[in-house]
Amino acid sequence: MSKKNYWKDIWKSIGSSKGRFLSIMLLMMLGAFAFVGLKVTTPDMQRSATAYLDQQKTMDLTVIGSMSLGDADQKELSAIKNAQVDFGQMADVTIKDSGDAIRIFSEPNQISQVKLVKGKHPKTRKEIALVSTLQDDYKLGDSFSISQTDEGILKEESFTITAFVNLPEILSTTNLGTSTAGDGNLVAYAVTVADAFDSDVPTLARIRYNDLQGLSSFDADYKDALRDKQDQLDKLLEDNPKERLAEIKADPQDEIDGNQAKLAEGRQELSDNQKQLDEAKKNLSDQMDSLSQLPQEQAQMAQAQIKEAQADLEKKQADLDKAKAELEQQAKDLSEAQADLDSLSEPSYSSYTRETLPGANGYEVYDSGSESVAQIGNLFPVVLYLVAALVTFTTMTRFVDEERNNSAILKALGYSNRDVIRKFVIYGLIASFTGTILGILAGHYLLPPVIADIMTKDTTLPKTQYDFFWSYSLIAVLLTLVAAVLPAYLIARRELSEKAAQLLLPKPPVKGSKILLERFRLLWDRMSFTQKVTARNIFRYKQRMLMTIFGVAGSVALLFAGLGIQSSLSQVVDNQFGRLTPYDMMVVEEKDANKDDQQALKKALQESAISSQQRIAFANLSVLIPNQSQHQPISVLVSDRSDFGDFIHLYETGTGDKVPVPKNGVLLSQKLASFYQVDKGDKITLEDADGKTFETRVAGIIEMNAGHYLIMSQQVYQKDFKNLEVSPAHLVNLKSSSSQKVKDQARELLTLPAVAAIAQNSSLVDTVNSVVASLSGAMTILTIVAILLAIVILYNLTNINVAERIRELSTIKVLGFYNKEVTMYIYRETIILSIIGILVGLGSGVFLHKIIMGMIGGNDILFGTQVDWLVYTAPVTVVVVILVVLGWLVNHILKTVDMLEALKSVD
Repeated sequence: MSKKNYWKDIWKSIGSSKGRFLSIMLLMMLGAFAFVGLKVTTPDMQRSATAYLDQQKTMDLTVIGSMSLGDADQKELSAIKNAQVDFGQMADVTIKDSGDAIRIFSEPNQISQVKLVKGKHPKTRKEIALVSTLQDDYKLGDSFSISQTDEGILKEESFTITAFVNLPEILSTTNLGTSTAGDGNLVAYAVTVADAFDSDVPTLARIRYNDLQGLSSFDADYKDALRDKQDQLDKLLEDNPKERLAEIKADPQDEIDGNQAKLAEGRQELSDNQKQLDEAKKNLSDQMDSLSQLPQEQAQMAQAQIKEAQADLEKKQADLDKAKAELEQQAKDLSEAQADLDSLSEPSYSSYTRETLPGANGYEVYDSGSESVAQIGNLFPVVLYLVAALVTFTTMTRFVDEERNNSAILKALGYSNRDVIRKFVIYGLIASFTGTILGILAGHYLLPPVIADIMTKDTTLPKTQYDFFWSYSLIAVLLTLVAAVLPAYLIARRELSEKAAQLLLPKPPVKGSKILLERFRLLWDRMSFTQKVTARNIFRYKQRMLMTIFGVAGSVALLFAGLGIQSSLSQVVDNQFGRLTPYDMMVVEEKDANKDDQQALKKALQESAISSQQRIAFANLSVLIPNQSQHQPISVLVSDRSDFGDFIHLYETGTGDKVPVPKNGVLLSQKLASFYQVDKGDKITLEDADGKTFETRVAGIIEMNAGHYLIMSQQVYQKDFKNLEVSPAHLVNLKSSSSQKVKDQARELLTLPAVAAIAQNSSLVDTVNSVVASLSGAMTILTIVAILLAIVILYNLTNINVAERIRELSTIKVLGFYNKEVTMYIYRETIILSIIGILVGLGSGVFLHKIIMGMIGGNDILFGTQVDWLVYTAPVTVVVVILVVLGWLVNHILKTVDMLEALKSVD
């Protein structure tokens, strides 16, 4: 048989069904675009970030000592096997002109090498390199001045700017973490030479493990291995606080002991001198008594001499008293110095990963955002492909029916069943593979740049590199085969197994039967003719009915999920910081503050700018949460009241009821409870980074969107958490909660010796906003994809419906039906089925939205499922608009159809 005619027939079929061909192509393109795009975005971003971090030899772990790292610490850390260790300095100071906090590092040697953006590295202690984000405010060669406290460790306070740089440890440009200077929030960082610091004792140690090089920083294998390394490091440092404290105390204690010895010698010398003076006074007194026995003239001369001696003794006594007073003051000073030295508590050693390092918020956001995109990619394209497959199945069924005559002719010409079936498979292959290839290319090079650019906008990461992933492309091809090509084969095999003569005859109509509605005579008898026809046709064409319902439902569900995710994301900040934790700041006290400093803080908290404050106890508990690769921080809040007033509102999950601080057990934030898989009334055991365990009862689970929280009463703390060291703290609300007022008040409070730190909600807001922005960008694109899917599906199904029933429509038009009546005769079914599809889609969308929201957000952000009313109305509006436009198009098509030709088409 001639292959030329065979292929000519295939191309003719494609040319005569452009709408069908394009719809299949678009369906597969949208599916491949969403699947590949979402799947490759995460590895593209993570590979690019890992390459940058490896290039800069970024640290794996960092150790920061609260009292620096002594000789013993350095020796122990340097001895870690299979690792490189680099020691450095850092200091928090303020920019002289603005008063904003800036952290100055000594330039790293081998680990976490700075990325030079412009200029030259600092060479002297009077030169400095600023973070690249300050390029708009300063120029190379400008003078840069800082202010520091009397205990500041920088030798210089004025520098010359020689460069602008980026540190690979600090990726964010907007949230650099908290500080003990300025208003409590860092605005920038800088790098200078080690010689600029007044002390040669390092404050931090960066560690890079040889056996972790080559692993992606975001992979589970890296995180699991790093967790083991961190546990080993924490164990190594367990006994260091006691040794470091002894090392710190050694020289001052020697000095005090030496001064005490000198003091004892001085006291002994004074005692001896006093004895001599007392003896001289006694001798003088005896001489005065013997004056009466002398002649008057001699007595007068002796008396003059005695008075002169008395004056001399009084002067010596005065000098001796002054020396005694000075000695007592020295004794008091030594006693105070000894007391201060004795009051020194053991230093703390904290180990940090790239994600938990102070100021490393950008890394956490980047990791969380990219993983959330991957989670969306695990579900969203599945629904999309499923809907596309159902619609493609209907489309190919109609195509096979339309080609019955041509198939019969091919058979009559001697072509085998295999050749005839192959024609439809080829048609499906060309249409679907064209769309899939376009979708794969767009998924690799259009969607990832959009999402990646949003996620890296507020970071110092270089431009993301985009690779081609054959694995995901092959999966997309396989999904296409299953969704478009396999249905074409199965339908053609089922429908075209008959002989050529039978295929030349029209396909027998579906056998009529009573529908359920007809059994309700009271309703059925009152229905009009067109209503009865509509009801019968809906159930007569069951496949098309189901495809329309599920097609519309799938589109609405995807639209609802996409818009719902955006809506839920947009409400997180207001819900967390406006409804749940509306306090302006939390002031954490120094544990060892004296009474005078505490009184000064108490007075400052009563100033007119402060509206209200509540005293609590606070601790930051670092625990290893089940199924999490890294330690997670938990904010522990202890109150001696039944609630937190207007500062923190406690709402129970599920019911939304307000709950008090429990007298028995603790309140857990929702995400923390889900990680531990505990519910109200269960027992929970927490293990901190030092291996200490705390067991308590869960009294309730509360709403919290950002961070992990553990809330308890003072009684519960004393009973179950007494080994947890807490600090006094104050929740503060200002009369004016503007950003500038909060910063000004925080800057003022941080100057007080009794204030250890100030936590503002602004840093958490920045974190949440960064994650929200990155995910919202992705969902905007997917929402557009869902709208396009709805258009293609409804167009396709409407087109099939009209094509299948053109003879029926021609008949009723010939019988005298008006154009609009003819259109509504068939389109009424589409409208009814679409309404059912919308209702099913809204229900499915709520479920899909809830699942996706539970999958995204990272370790410590829980996105709620609340949505605006617009999320419900928008999908309905989109479908209605599409139906109206398609209704107009169908009406136009039916006006122009030659009814007589349509009636003769079977002949």
